[in-house]
Amino acid sequence: MAKSALRVLEIMEFVATHKAGYATHTEISQALGIPKSSLTALMLDLQRPGYLDLDRETGRYSIGSQVMFLAHAYLRNLNIVRLGSPIVHNVFLQLNVYTTMVIPKGDNCIVVCSESLPSPLAHSLSVGQHIPMFHSALGRAILGFLAPEEIGRLLSTYKPQAYTSKTRMDAAELRSALVEVRKSGFARMEGEYLPGIIGIAAPVFNIENRPIAAIGIGIPSSEDDPELEKRIAEQILQSTDALSRRLGAKLKPTPEKYFRESDSD
Repeated sequence: MAKSALRVLEIMEFVATHKAGYATHTEISQALGIPKSSLTALMLDLQRPGYLDLDRETGRYSIGSQVMFLAHAYLRNLNIVRLGSPIVHNVFLQLNVYTTMVIPKGDNCIVVCSESLPSPLAHSLSVGQHIPMFHSALGRAILGFLAPEEIGRLLSTYKPQAYTSKTRMDAAELRSALVEVRKSGFARMEGEYLPGIIGIAAPVFNIENRPIAAIGIGIPSSEDDPELEKRIAEQILQSTDALSRRLGAKLKPTPEKYFRESDSD
């Protein structure tokens, strides 16, 4: 790499990571060992296209809008499938149960990657499969974190369909279920879309803190166990949190532990 190009990167990194959020010409020169005369020319080159901003009253340099443009362009073009597939694989290795990731499309979700041992569930939810947003844990994990008006629009065009005898079709019940998802941070369903299957899923957020995907698992109801569900939820929440942060999301801590021991235990 040319020396001047390396110097430019060093300057940008120093200003961006400075604890005060800005740096003066003297601070940059002393920290990086760049002669002031040489630094002045480099700083002017960075200011012209907007990579650095100068407050002329204080002499402080800060990161410019062009850097934010590049950062946002990078994040917009991240491939959610490319980034999410290794995470789905890791969840599968940790839990050894059917694991999948979906992205929303209208009032459905599309399975974009999955990992599984041979099972009927793997055939039911293969890559490319469309599944209902309102009646899958994966879909509800996304829906629970949409804006209320967006949920309202989806419900206004919602056409009830009984996939199983347990399918919730009442709009008020669905709204209540989404409130619970938002409180706990993940969705848990049993038998509403596929009979005899428990689904647990959590959302993935982008830089705008909008849910753009969900990662979840499916296990037979016959294999249900509180300790297993606890381990599944914790693993999925850790994994979706990691992927969300990779996508630039600024997540708040989960308000409370879903599996906290109750006083009666």
